[in-house]
Amino acid sequence: MSSSSFVQKYGPWALIAGGALGLGEAWANALASRGLNIASIDRNLAALDKQKEELKLRFGVDVRSIHADLTHPDVYDEVVHHTSDLEVGMMVYSAAMEVDPARMAPHLFLDGSLQAHRDLIAINVSGPCAFAHHFGALMKERGHGGLVLISSGADGQGSPFVVNYGASKAYETVLAEGLWFELAPHGVDVIAAPLGLTRTTALANFPHVKAMAADDAVEAIIDQLGKRPQVVPGRKNSLQQSFMKRIMPKKRAIRWFANIHLNNFLRGNSDYDLYRN
Repeated sequence: MSSSSFVQKYGPWALIAGGALGLGEAWANALASRGLNIASIDRNLAALDKQKEELKLRFGVDVRSIHADLTHPDVYDEVVHHTSDLEVGMMVYSAAMEVDPARMAPHLFLDGSLQAHRDLIAINVSGPCAFAHHFGALMKERGHGGLVLISSGADGQGSPFVVNYGASKAYETVLAEGLWFELAPHGVDVIAAPLGLTRTTALANFPHVKAMAADDAVEAIIDQLGKRPQVVPGRKNSLQQSFMKRIMPKKRAIRWFANIHLNNFLRGNSDYDLYRN
């Protein structure tokens, strides 16, 4: 698709939740390079300020920085207020919370605080629901647009050590797939993207883990937007998720997912020896 056609279909503004760092930053760069103006939501003010200058300098697009915390109950009203004068033709929900920030690594469900679990639900469930509802309605009225919900391979089975995260990502995947069908006749493209291991800010503390580059993941998703309800970026990730979700017995799939965390993120942690094979 040419840049002019892309802007006509998905522009002139793209809203990116969690847009200033990691995967969100990759989305901002990819969409700005195609001519879309960028409205970036993030709680990191310094990152937002830096991103704004860089996007303007590199791509010559307009940028609106929205400093907001997606766990706050009033964030929806705040975002609606800050975007009321923009024609948002693309909404990418890239923000996510995986575990209790006080622990920083995968952990047992009961070891995380209840407040952290509630915050995770606010970001991974309430946020996608509210944003898709608001911006999806505006796109439907205009007859064009795109919604991208970034999910996770943790969505297909119980996900030990990131239990609440996996459950929340299942919601996000199924939400996007249903909206893909409902909004297609109105010219709005929707896609769920259950990522495999991808080099995002969540992996910053685990440099040894082999992961797909964020830029490559974004390009793979854009390539399939408007063509299918779901895409798993990366051939290896796609094959692994297909096998784990469709072929492998559920009990084995849960154990396999547990071992991914035990071998990559919890290795050397004797507190989890009880769960090792």
